[in-house]
Amino acid sequence: METQSFDVLAMVHLIMLSLWGGVVATEAVIEVYPFREQSLHPATIRFHYWIDLLVELPLVLAVITTGVALFFLTDPLTPLHYLKVGFGGAAVAVNLFCIVVVVKRGRRLTGNIDEEGLWRASRTVLACFVAGLLCAAGAAILGFRFAIERLG
Repeated sequence: METQSFDVLAMVHLIMLSLWGGVVATEAVIEVYPFREQSLHPATIRFHYWIDLLVELPLVLAVITTGVALFFLTDPLTPLHYLKVGFGGAAVAVNLFCIVVVVKRGRRLTGNIDEEGLWRASRTVLACFVAGLLCAAGAAILGFRFAIERLG
């Protein structure tokens, strides 16, 4: 029964990760457009603000919850598990930092508009995508390795 519970939790974790990845990919596309068409910048800021608050933040919290539960249910924990947790934790930390930047940028849009500050925040968001993607890739590679070992 314990193995079945672990497998269900792992599947829920994978689903949450997949949904989160889809949201991040969508946001990346949205964020690139204003650099080609500057008139889209305010709309991008508004869309990304609401996506982060209503969709992404709950997904990140679900990923954290399921990931922590899986960590405590995994036995034995190897150095590779700790490395995977490190990569995953870094991806989450980068994403949470990015959410803070996006929310602050969204709130600045409704106040006194500092155009250069908004563009600087948008460049920071794009840098977060790159850093987060690299960390997530490390965690994903190790996660797939563990899944194959478990199935094999």
